[in-house]
Amino acid sequence: MNDRTARDIGAAIIDRCELLGLGACLLTPEGRIAGTTVRPRALAALMRTPRVMTAVNGAAHSGVVDAAPKVRIALVAYTTVRGERGRIAALVLDEGFHADPAFAEMCRHASLDPHATRADLSAFVCGGARPAELVRRTLEGLAADALELHERDETIEGFSRQLGESFDTIDLLYSLGRSMHGPFDAAGFLGMVCERLHATMSFSWVAAVFSDAPAITPRLRGMTLSRGQTPVAHPRLREGAMGLLRACGETGTITSQSPFAVEGTPPQIIVEPVRCKGQVAGVLLCGGKHGEDPFVSSYDSQLMEASAGLVTAFADNLALYDDLHASFVGTVRALSAAIDAKDRYTFGHSERVAWMARELALASGLSKRESDRVHIAGLVHDVGKIGVPEGVLCKPGALTPQEFDAVKQHPAIGHRILRDIPGFEDVLPGVLHHHERYDGHGYPAGLAGEDIPLIARLIAVADTFDAMSSNRSYRPAMPRPRVLAEIERCGGSQLDARIASLLRTIDLTGYDELFNARRAEAAQAA
Repeated sequence: MNDRTARDIGAAIIDRCELLGLGACLLTPEGRIAGTTVRPRALAALMRTPRVMTAVNGAAHSGVVDAAPKVRIALVAYTTVRGERGRIAALVLDEGFHADPAFAEMCRHASLDPHATRADLSAFVCGGARPAELVRRTLEGLAADALELHERDETIEGFSRQLGESFDTIDLLYSLGRSMHGPFDAAGFLGMVCERLHATMSFSWVAAVFSDAPAITPRLRGMTLSRGQTPVAHPRLREGAMGLLRACGETGTITSQSPFAVEGTPPQIIVEPVRCKGQVAGVLLCGGKHGEDPFVSSYDSQLMEASAGLVTAFADNLALYDDLHASFVGTVRALSAAIDAKDRYTFGHSERVAWMARELALASGLSKRESDRVHIAGLVHDVGKIGVPEGVLCKPGALTPQEFDAVKQHPAIGHRILRDIPGFEDVLPGVLHHHERYDGHGYPAGLAGEDIPLIARLIAVADTFDAMSSNRSYRPAMPRPRVLAEIERCGGSQLDARIASLLRTIDLTGYDELFNARRAEAAQAA
């Protein structure tokens, strides 16, 4: 219980004395008046007179003392759980109190008019020693009740605070736990962690900082995120956090030795390590605590520890996903490269189509995740050519109708090859329908317009662009301006005109780099 609570107890006692019609005041352990009832108005002045002060200070903590003939003071010590905090003094008068010379002396010392003071005090005449003792017992009861009520209030306040903290903890951890199931947006998840911690805890800032070590999964490597007003800019914050990471090692800590402390801000910060694949990868930290208590509490450190545990689980899930995705993409690249290698003229074709299709998807407004799936579809769009005779694929000159019919089977063959692979469901329409024409004269299903899946229309433009940009057995590559003009001309008939128009908005540097790299590899192989 703090000093403020002790004063509140005294104030509560004075309020109850007021309701009971008692003239009372609070005295500090040193005898100073700390508070008084509104009536009588002369009470505070009388209590300061030498006669009354001598009687009160010479008396026991509790009891009834005679300040003057027919003027009594009932005294009761009021205490808190921390010990004595003062006394309550109540005025008790006998009939005829004003006739005694001692009363006139007290008024003179207090600079009070005896007649006005007599009128002011007349309501507090009880008479005799017994009423004074009853007043003292009443004060004892008031003091005990006030202490008990304040202890109950503190208990309820503490329980409410703990209940609020528990709710905030459960709500925070539940929200973070729900957000861990889609490990595609590392910055979004970690930003939410910092945002929720900053909103829940009484800290000026919260930050998540990750190492740039090669062992860290790429989407977390070197990341620094914060919420609130950090004491220093991110570069210095990052430098200091990495120093704390080395100092803390495997365990969390509360430290006052902040490498980015600013004069005038609370020194304590919480540092919780975050792991990835079993290794310490970064830190979750917060500082600048505000409010009544500037020091870190067990609630603060436990909440940070729990949050760091969830971030660790997220980092592990993200690393696992990235590893699986990298393995998956590597396998798909190897498969597409094996198909492209059957024809030296189309070496690297699927990789370039995949790149171009993804760029077109992004330009058309698809999300990064959707565009990545278009990229996968581009890598495997020609996998069905494994079922087409190599002599047909590599034949110089025009194909016979029968040979062209064999080539036209590759979308359906690719669809059959991939349809039983889990996770390829959204990719299959691009494989099966990338040779449909916008005017409905394509294959294998003769779909037209918007009935052709968007993923297939994107791949169709990318496939056409690369086919015209590459040397083939039956013709040389076309110049870039002619390729772009021809694709625009085909918009609305062979290709989706809207997607075809997006080609001129794309920076083709990446495409050219892929093209030149594969051409150099082919030259070396030859």
